[in-house]
Amino acid sequence: MSGRAIPGILTAVLMLVGANGFAAGRRESPQSLGFLAARGEVWIGQQAAFPGTALFAGDVVRTGKAAVAVVNLPSAVAATLSENSEAALARDAGTVVMSLKRGTLAVRNEGQQPARINLLGSSVIVQADGSFPTICRIAYAGLSARVFVTQGRVEVRGKGAPQILPAGKTILLHAGAPQGAGQLAGKVSNAIPEETVQHFGQTAQGPLKLNDSVNWEDVVRTLRTGRVRIALLDGSFLNIGARSVMKITKHDAQSQQTEVELQLGRLRGEVVKITKPGGGFQVRTQTAVIGVVGTVFVVEAFRDLTRVFCVDGVLTVRNVNPAIVGEVTLGAGQTTSVPRMAPPTAAAQVSAARMQRIITQTSAGEPAPPQVPGAPAAQAAGAGAQTAANAITAAESAVAAGLAGGAAGAVAEATDLLGDAHAALGQATATNRSAANAAAAAAEAGGDVSAGIQTIMEQLSPLGPGCGCLP
Repeated sequence: MSGRAIPGILTAVLMLVGANGFAAGRRESPQSLGFLAARGEVWIGQQAAFPGTALFAGDVVRTGKAAVAVVNLPSAVAATLSENSEAALARDAGTVVMSLKRGTLAVRNEGQQPARINLLGSSVIVQADGSFPTICRIAYAGLSARVFVTQGRVEVRGKGAPQILPAGKTILLHAGAPQGAGQLAGKVSNAIPEETVQHFGQTAQGPLKLNDSVNWEDVVRTLRTGRVRIALLDGSFLNIGARSVMKITKHDAQSQQTEVELQLGRLRGEVVKITKPGGGFQVRTQTAVIGVVGTVFVVEAFRDLTRVFCVDGVLTVRNVNPAIVGEVTLGAGQTTSVPRMAPPTAAAQVSAARMQRIITQTSAGEPAPPQVPGAPAAQAAGAGAQTAANAITAAESAVAAGLAGGAAGAVAEATDLLGDAHAALGQATATNRSAANAAAAAAEAGGDVSAGIQTIMEQLSPLGPGCGCLP
């Protein structure tokens, strides 16, 4: 054996003995919870931690600047603490529990046993989804924390009913419950039935009527042709289109901090200018995050695709997954699309006529919806009805083409637009109370079906977005 190998072996033995001695010296019980992998300045209690150090109930792991610590548990759970973070370990009825004190924690669970993370009086339960791992991130600073699910789904238990978060969803926690849950965000100023609301902590949905209150964490749903306009406390407005699901997770009028989740459907926002330091207005969908500074915009949210339209002002758009790099800035009259696993497409110009149709889709009967300069006036009712009838035929062909090509996201979108065309046709042919409005709705459906067909053609074309597949 060479002389160089002997010191190496001795060093390894000394490190192993030292690590075991370090761990044993900290605890009388020999049963460890797991072991630690560390990079940079990492401490267990007041002592520096070595890679491979055993962890015991009561240990507090801390990371310094630019340091990372990974807590590996025998139940196939890996919890990664980023820099300047702190977490304590405990055992509860045979389950390892981590309490996040500050900083950021990423949890990956591939095993059968759930992992439990405690913070702010709440518990985040992370369990593998069958044979697939569940991954989530928790960021905790000050008096609030945010939980974001990257893969699988997690359960959040606190005050009120437990909440299930699927992949791509996030929740803000404060003192054991979503921050401000039940606090007033605004009131219904206009509505076209049917629409419902599910108040936070309640399991049943109830009708949502004119002048009804909408609170933080309330889930607002519109059914069939229902639409609703909500006046927020800071003077902003939210218009929810038909067959949509929306939740206001935060609306602090004093600090001008607003967060909205559009789970499905269409949303138009008319946001007052943000002037407070630290203020912001943000909309999240299943694929995108939209930042607003004070503008008029429309968001169309599907399961695997989000389309964003800037009517006036400036928007920033990025993928909801922070690992997908790329952000697009939209000016007035521009649009972008955000697929689930890709950055937003380049900003593209939208015609005034199409933008006006998109705005009309979220009209809830308010006196003066935004008007786009250069958009054509409404046509006669008969022409509108014919447009909708033609749109139905085109949309049905679009659905068939999408199914044949395997474009699932575009099929869902075209099917949704087909419903709009049928509704518009019924309105245009069954009533003469407002011929101009009926025609506008029919023309709107026809135009958006064309846009849906274009989307399908782009997805099926090897040229991709911007192929100009339709004449």
